[in-house]
Amino acid sequence: MRVPSASLAAMLIDVADVAKFQARLGYESSAALLQSLSDGFIAVLGSRGRVIRLGNGSFCAIVRRVRNRGHALLAAEKFARTADDLFSAAGVAIKPKINIGVSLYPDHATQGGALLRLAQLAAEASRKRASRVVIFDAVCDAEILAPWALGNAFAEALETGGLSVFYQPKVSMSTGMPVGVEALMRWFDGGAPVTTPEVFVPLAEEAGMIHSATWYSLSNALRTSAECGALSVAVNVTPGMLHHREFIDMVSTAISTWGVDDHRLTLEVTEDALIADFTEATLRLKKLRDMGVRISIDDFGTGYSSLSYFKKIPADELKIDKSFVMGMTQNASDHRLVRTIVSLGQYFNLDIVAEGVEDRPTFDALAELGCHQAQGYLFAPALSLEQLKSWLAENSRDLRA
Repeated sequence: MRVPSASLAAMLIDVADVAKFQARLGYESSAALLQSLSDGFIAVLGSRGRVIRLGNGSFCAIVRRVRNRGHALLAAEKFARTADDLFSAAGVAIKPKINIGVSLYPDHATQGGALLRLAQLAAEASRKRASRVVIFDAVCDAEILAPWALGNAFAEALETGGLSVFYQPKVSMSTGMPVGVEALMRWFDGGAPVTTPEVFVPLAEEAGMIHSATWYSLSNALRTSAECGALSVAVNVTPGMLHHREFIDMVSTAISTWGVDDHRLTLEVTEDALIADFTEATLRLKKLRDMGVRISIDDFGTGYSSLSYFKKIPADELKIDKSFVMGMTQNASDHRLVRTIVSLGQYFNLDIVAEGVEDRPTFDALAELGCHQAQGYLFAPALSLEQLKSWLAENSRDLRA
């Protein structure tokens, strides 16, 4: 595309979830609606530019005589309002979201291909920011391109062995003895961490790599269990993986592959994983429990599930989030929250595990409340397999002293 000498804006207009309203309206009706959008955009633009249909729900508008960012923003809002009006006129009750990305000539680029690329980045940023119009800025690069690059690097690490599984010990509060470990995925490059699981796990889920990543974590954890004398291991499960059609078969295959007793495996799921589809989630968890696998509700207190949901969850264990535990000896509100969660777990006859136990006063406070197990830096950080084996050999005793 040749860019004329006058100032202009390139706008990428994306209609979100086109497939959903095609399913509601039917293909012919939705095709007619998308054509009316194209016609409406052309009418709005008039002689000031042109509109090109790029795909099923994507349009490119080249707008001439754009004086500044504010002028471009007004033009983009006209397109958005036109779409709203056309959807209303067509009787679409739930209107699809419109995302518009804008790049400016010559401020952002002087070549047509570069302008379109930057407008696309801005459109992606509008989805992330929940704003229907975004004019390209430097933040778009970091916001959109950096996660893409990180996702590609994660895929490579998954293929080449750049990922590792570390293990944080869990200790019985009544005996002070190690009772199991939580498996935690780590990503290193040249011996240094690349980023945290809070960053790369959502990337893996969004990019469709969570199936492979979960298998890697699950298989390594069960192999460790077998190598460490049937050690109990806990593995985290993301919302997407819990609902994956192959997940239950994956768990069964991993258990049989490493010859570990089913009850030695605990699957940790968050409240968010349950809320996505509570009925389906509880059915899947029940199947896993029927196999003998233990179910833990992770990071309890940070999600949004109600007690009416909680009482129906087929679970064996409740984990108190470290954000409450780490402050409970200094903050009365955190102490009350932890006490309430422990009482709730006791009422439902669940094992109660506290995360983030870093000092003896916290351990003592949790023991007094009736917590069953603890994990945290008081005992050990997350350890490599070799470090774990050494730690277990050195700490097969009461760790409360």
